[in-house]
Amino acid sequence: MTPQKEGASMVQRQFPKPSELMEFMQFKKPSLDFTGNRLEKALTIYDLRKIAKRRTPAAAFDYTDGAAEGEFSMNRARQAFEDIEFHPGVLTDVSTVDTTTEVLGGTSAMPFGIAPTGFTRLMQTEGEIAGSGAAGAAGIPFCLSTLGTTSIEDVRKVNPDGRLWFQLYVMREREISYGLVERAAKAGFDTLFFTVDTPVAGARLRDKRNGFSIPPQLSLKTVANAIPRPWWWYDFLTTPSWNSPRSPQPAVPWASC
Repeated sequence: MTPQKEGASMVQRQFPKPSELMEFMQFKKPSLDFTGNRLEKALTIYDLRKIAKRRTPAAAFDYTDGAAEGEFSMNRARQAFEDIEFHPGVLTDVSTVDTTTEVLGGTSAMPFGIAPTGFTRLMQTEGEIAGSGAAGAAGIPFCLSTLGTTSIEDVRKVNPDGRLWFQLYVMREREISYGLVERAAKAGFDTLFFTVDTPVAGARLRDKRNGFSIPPQLSLKTVANAIPRPWWWYDFLTTPSWNSPRSPQPAVPWASC
């Protein structure tokens, strides 16, 4: 055997053929769907959060992203979810997986739904319309908040066959609460979430610092913050207005339920 010279390569090299080069030249077709392009790059919920923070005025973003006081409860709740571990089985056929389960007397394609969120159109132009439609497409429940920015009937219209729930704050004017429940029942909402643990609003420090208000008001601070985000204000000002909901009753004793 002839010893290999120092520094010589043992790999036999050849020039690639043009057809072989073409296999590696896979250029993505450009798209003018800027929203779709952004969302396609968002691989996690944290990526979506970065996009939202960049495109949304501080007051609207912090209302969505923040919580009361030092936000300890929110952070602990998030940590509780992150502490959950999945223990998959082995030597099990997972070629087909069915995540369908029963939740509150009805079926859901997955063991979760979309929780009620107030003032949803602050975060996304279509608000509850988008949320309800997405839930219907995924086969999971959608819960509409008393403080929502879309009517009960419109939420049902975009999700005619899906499961819809309604979250109720008891209003000082009880007739308003009764009317909301009746409308939800008539629209086929099958579950009522009766909120009783919010006698007063929490001290949301981010909101106070931002001068947050419902509906959003134009001030020197909000205008300055909106300058690099004109698309958000354009969407807000050119879509149907929504009325500020009345305040919930501070206390709901058993005797009045």
